[in-house]
Amino acid sequence: MATIVVIQARIGSNRLPGKTLMPLNGKSLLKRVIDNVRSLNFVDQIVVATTTLEEDNLIDFFCQEKKINVFRGDNHNLLKRFVDATILFDENDNIIRITADNPILDIEISSKLYNLHVKNNNDYTCINGLSHIVFEVIKISALRQCFNSRLITDYDKEHVTPFFRNEFNNFKTQILPSNYSGLNPDFDQFLTVDTYPDFVRMQNLFLEIDNKIYNLNNIYNWIKKNFMTNNLQVDLNGFKLSKNSPTYIIAEIGQNHNGSMEIAKSLIDMAKRCGANAVKFQKRDIDSELTTEAYNKIYDNPNSFGKTYGEHRRFLELSEEQHNDLKNYANKIGITYFCTPCDIPSLELLERIACPFYKVASRDLTNIPLLEALGKTGKTIIISTGMATFEDIDDALNALKLSSDKLVIMQCTSEYPCKPENVNLNAIKTIEDKYNCICGLSDHTSGVIIASAASAIGVKIIEKHITLDRTMKGTDQPGSLEEAGLRKLIDYINAIAKAMGDGEKIKIHESINLAKTKLGRSLVSKIDIKKGTILTEDMLCLKSPGDGILWRDRATLLGKKAVQDLEKNITLKENYFE
Repeated sequence: MATIVVIQARIGSNRLPGKTLMPLNGKSLLKRVIDNVRSLNFVDQIVVATTTLEEDNLIDFFCQEKKINVFRGDNHNLLKRFVDATILFDENDNIIRITADNPILDIEISSKLYNLHVKNNNDYTCINGLSHIVFEVIKISALRQCFNSRLITDYDKEHVTPFFRNEFNNFKTQILPSNYSGLNPDFDQFLTVDTYPDFVRMQNLFLEIDNKIYNLNNIYNWIKKNFMTNNLQVDLNGFKLSKNSPTYIIAEIGQNHNGSMEIAKSLIDMAKRCGANAVKFQKRDIDSELTTEAYNKIYDNPNSFGKTYGEHRRFLELSEEQHNDLKNYANKIGITYFCTPCDIPSLELLERIACPFYKVASRDLTNIPLLEALGKTGKTIIISTGMATFEDIDDALNALKLSSDKLVIMQCTSEYPCKPENVNLNAIKTIEDKYNCICGLSDHTSGVIIASAASAIGVKIIEKHITLDRTMKGTDQPGSLEEAGLRKLIDYINAIAKAMGDGEKIKIHESINLAKTKLGRSLVSKIDIKKGTILTEDMLCLKSPGDGILWRDRATLLGKKAVQDLEKNITLKENYFE
């Protein structure tokens, strides 16, 4: 019986092209995978299975240099590639399946799984949910049976092993629990390279562990310390945003300044008076923003500041000098200015005035050139998801190429005003778990209820539009908060933070001690008790106040002799008995 490791690898990853040969602390993903496999003492042969596409010539050259066997096969039918790669092997031989985007292999747990597979003569053995650090084992006869089955689907062909897990009655399959031998499924998502943020995280991990003792606990502890959401810190111009920080309030001014510096500064003053942490503006380069047709489109409505849409948009834009003035003004009164650039010229302008961090409008999650430019600034980026799918978010994160400590994602619904049933607060936790990031709420609902509710479930960054007067001209004005509303919201959020407490129920707060004494109950004489009488339970009752002995402590008195006459209806004390 032979054991063959088949490493599936290709250059053309959709999310991170070229990742297979990208260096992690000086050693490529594929080289790390190969080195891991060479540590297994039961492996007879290693085969890298790649495609016949020209781009995968790079993998072929790499493997020839490292003296590793290469098989080049079907680009889409990965199952066929595995079958063809092992065509010369016996049906009783075993395949270890490994992917080139998983650069960590737990040798001890993987060896235990392999030994179980052989001992039990399994057709297929894996970890439930498939681990990124423990391989799967497949008997070649079972792989060929799977390939020739009439029940096989396109999904099975693309992913190789789901058929064994779905049709387990037709195979001797052993699926080990996700926590097998100390594995932690909650950490597993951080141990693969699928996107650029994954690559950055893994690069930092290998910088830490390459020259130290390697074990699973060290890796898990490092992930927990650095990349679990509860431990993340994101710097927002000196404010350390985290799961344990106060709630960060962004007062979204946008273009509610209506092109007026006086209104803009009044809104900054208002935000500061109410206790907001930051004010956010928008910047557009109109020539980069609109086609000639869109610019010249007639824009005749009560909210228009120009005859055409282009003239309307140009009227609302503030110049570089004005944005710099607003940033300096905000700094002077002690509130952070930042901005949403809608195009690369606007980003370049904002870089010149040293904008501390940026927000990306949800419509621009598909604006890859802008996102790439934003990522190159190295600054914290807040992204809105009001019009976005997970695919859009994935594309945006890959373009930004930022680690989790430089990223905030805002759950948002691009509806103005947004109906409460469309807010989807539960998506915040989903986003946090999927992307290992801090997630906030950009709230477009009317009023303060939804944003207050968000703070009550632990959301630590909340954005609301503000205005001096909701009747002012402008499409965003009616759905914005006036000063009284913003003040109420921030008061509510601060009150909620205080009300959350520390979670320890064992302590009695000093504020209720008087009430507890007044309304509580103590042991009281139910009848007259003569001196020398032995106290029994039927002589006792409970009455207020509660400054005496509790019922649960009655054993301290029962069976003892009264040292004096005791009248009915008095609070009993230990020194009344001996």
